[in-house]
Amino acid sequence: RREHSAPRGWEAAARGMSQVVSQVRAGTVVRATALVAACVVATTTLVSAFLGDLPVDVSPVPMISDTFVRAPASYVARAGVAAVACLLLVTTLLVRSFLKAFACEDGSRKDAAFWRRVTECHSCVGAAAALALLVVAAVNDRENLPAHFAAASVFFIGTWLWHLCVFVQLCAHRSVTDAKSLQWKCVCVVISGVSLAAFFAMCGVSLARFYEPIALCEWLAAVSIGGFTWSLGAELDGNAAGSAFAESILAAPPIPGRGMSLGSVWRGRAPDEGELLDVLVASASDE
Repeated sequence: RREHSAPRGWEAAARGMSQVVSQVRAGTVVRATALVAACVVATTTLVSAFLGDLPVDVSPVPMISDTFVRAPASYVARAGVAAVACLLLVTTLLVRSFLKAFACEDGSRKDAAFWRRVTECHSCVGAAAALALLVVAAVNDRENLPAHFAAASVFFIGTWLWHLCVFVQLCAHRSVTDAKSLQWKCVCVVISGVSLAAFFAMCGVSLARFYEPIALCEWLAAVSIGGFTWSLGAELDGNAAGSAFAESILAAPPIPGRGMSLGSVWRGRAPDEGELLDVLVASASDE
């Protein structure tokens, strides 16, 4: 009996931990992605500036990648950016689950099939952007500039395309969002798109000549991408539909049956309070 009791105890603990993790609100994961990214970049910038590792003789505004180069900022960048990449990948999966559950089934079967294909396509683009960010974390621009620049380009362009497609899909299914949330996302998509277009245009001419405006464009793109990502928490928590967007930022109560959790990636939407009670009662009766 003792031999069998220990494994059962570990299995129960593992099952309980998985249930706890799966119930983490999707909006929390999305906001953590933007917050961790902001903290990582702020830390590497401050550390590099304090140690005098930034090219202030070239421009008072450094490119983000130039804050990742020297230790100890490089250690923070490798670990932190890799963590952001993993969180962004999870965010992509959560948004995919949300859109397939609530932003595909409004119209006819033909329309639903179309939006499901659209969701799969832009989710793959978002996942590829997240994986490219892992390369950015592993290789800085002093170690291998072509590889770093290529990976950063895939990340920025891929994330912008993913955000643009999500925005368009939400516009086509307004029942799952609200006007203020869409306005915020529109501003972020426009700013990041214009910034990236200017960034690559000036890089194609001369990085040394236009270093400062190129750096400003990179910062604008990064901030707007972070703002869009943060705002997705409103939809994922079920707060955007029928409530003010400002309230969703302040963690307004989610709409029953509309919110998503971390377990929604494999289980579907998060249950509301009544459904969750039924699940707990059923689990207790099974035991």
